[in-house]
Order: sequence, then structure tokens, then C-alpha cells
Amino acid sequence: MGLIGEKLQDSISKFVFMVIIFFLATATRGEWVLVIVYMFRDQLQNLLAGQGIQVSGGSVHNVTGPSPTLLESLKLQNIHWFVLLAVSTSFIMYYGLAFGWHYYYYVNRQHLAKEWKCQPDKFLTPENERHEILLGSLNMMIGSVASGVIACFIMNGGSSKMYYNVSERGWGYFIFSLVAFFVYNETMAYYLHRLFHNPWLYRNIHKMHHRYHQPTAWSAVAMHPAEFLMYQGYLAATPFLVPIHAFPFLFVLLYSYYYGLCDHSGINMEAIWPWQPHSRFHDNHHKHFHVNFGFNTYFFDWFHDTLRKENRVYGEEVYGGRGKPTLKSE
Repeated sequence: MGLIGEKLQDSISKFVFMVIIFFLATATRGEWVLVIVYMFRDQLQNLLAGQGIQVSGGSVHNVTGPSPTLLESLKLQNIHWFVLLAVSTSFIMYYGLAFGWHYYYYVNRQHLAKEWKCQPDKFLTPENERHEILLGSLNMMIGSVASGVIACFIMNGGSSKMYYNVSERGWGYFIFSLVAFFVYNETMAYYLHRLFHNPWLYRNIHKMHHRYHQPTAWSAVAMHPAEFLMYQGYLAATPFLVPIHAFPFLFVLLYSYYYGLCDHSGINMEAIWPWQPHSRFHDNHHKHFHVNFGFNTYFFDWFHDTLRKENRVYGEEVYGGRGKPTLKSE
């Protein structure tokens, strides 16, 4: 195979890899349901109308009965189908792809770990592997159910500030909201994450996530459910608090989930975008504990001087994000 053929094969492999990560990311929280609602909103509304539910003026009401049921009054009619679809498809997608990914790297290429692994000489124990899969599955269940409920509520005309036509607020606001939501997400993620590294919160909540010293893709959502709900909460609340077009909202969400899987994968990956850290950045957070708190950028770690430094000593009991000076630097 010539040089051009090798480059083409490498590009195709990277593209397929990114697609797999994208589907894994959407499956972990069930936001793919919102993607479908966004893309096929009119068709879904027609389907609901065919079942005796009329969509009119942004609201939905039952035209077959004299008075609305409790679910209709809550804008949650047909919720069982949304939740069932979200949960079942999320688990099928996630387990199918994640086990394939795990087998390709952690089983089939374990003997070549120095070529691809951030921590090539260390792997999770079987006990911790089982723990992260079970805990991650619990949170995935919570996330996909919540996404199914939100998608159902929006689909049935529930009140939110999410809009679908760019012309409603113009391209200027569209681009501004995309950047603003990305910055908001990164800001909240950094400060919430750093808050969970407070000694009490770390020992009682966040330490559950840090038992995975050599994280894998399963680790991305394997955390205390209270912590998972806090991260999900500030994101899910956005379209109910400020006007935002569906595309910027979903794009930032899916990008964050996609990169969350990359930087927990344990696989040594270089940054794709100029603002994005390489995967070793967050892997070092799990390895050294109280350092490198950011997710999608270096900015807040640079601003607060919490980037890992070679001349500092870090450990699970070394709080604050700046480590301790080595004997050489004292």
C-alpha cells in the first residue's frame, strides 16, 4: 500500500472512531432523543395528531375526550413511549459500541499498550471495571429517562424557551448563543468539579469517581448519582431559562459528552481542536487527583494556576489544585 493509501486508511479509521465516540456519547445520557425531536419535529407532531392529539399554537390537547388527563395537563402524554425508546436504545447503543471498543483496545491490543494507552503499565482491577459499568449504567438509566421526559414535554408543546427557526432571533444571536452556551458549560463544569474536590465533598461524594485511577470510557458517567444530577441539572435547565436555538444547545451537549468519553477513555489521543486538551490532560487528573479540573479547555486551570506542573507533588490528600513543592524546588 502506498503512502497515499496509508494516509487515506488512517483518515477513514479516525473518522469511524469519532463516529463511534459520538454515538457512545449520545447514548450515555439519551440526548439523541432530543436530536430526533429537533430533526423530525413536524413529522412527530403529525404522528401524535394521528393518535388523537392535536398540536396547535405551541400547545397540545386531546381532541378525543371531554377533559384532559393528568399526563395531558402536564404535557406528558405518550411519555411511556419516549422513555422506553430512550432507555432501551441508549443501552443497546452504548453496550454494543462500548464493548466493541473495549475489546479492540483493552483485550485485543493490551500487549501493545505502550502504543496507545495513557498509563500503559496500569489497568483497572476487574472489581473496579465491574463497578464502573454498574454505576455508569445506573446514571445512564437516570439520564436517558430524564431526556425522554424532557423530549416528551417539548414534543407535546410544553413551555420552554427553546426555538427551532433561526429567523426568530437572527444569525447574530444564534452564533452568540452557541459560544455563550459553550463558555457557560465550561465555567459551570470547572467550578462544580473543583467544588467537589473540597475535602468533605471529595471524601463523601466525588471519591466514588476517583476510584478509577486508570479511567476507561465506562468511567465517564460512573460517579455518585448526586454529582451526576448536578452536572445534568445545569445543562437541562438552560432551554427553560434562556432562549436558545435547538442546534447550539444540542451541539454543545453532544460535543461535551463526546469529549468526556475521549478524555476518560485511557487512550492517548491528541487534541483535535485548538482549544481542546489532549486526552492525557484528564487522565492525569485521575492519576494525580486534585489538579487539571477543566474539561473542554485549559483556560480556567491556567487562570487559577491549577495546571499540573512537573516540579510539584500531587496526591489524594494534597488538596487545592497546586500540589506541594518538591524537595528540589524548595
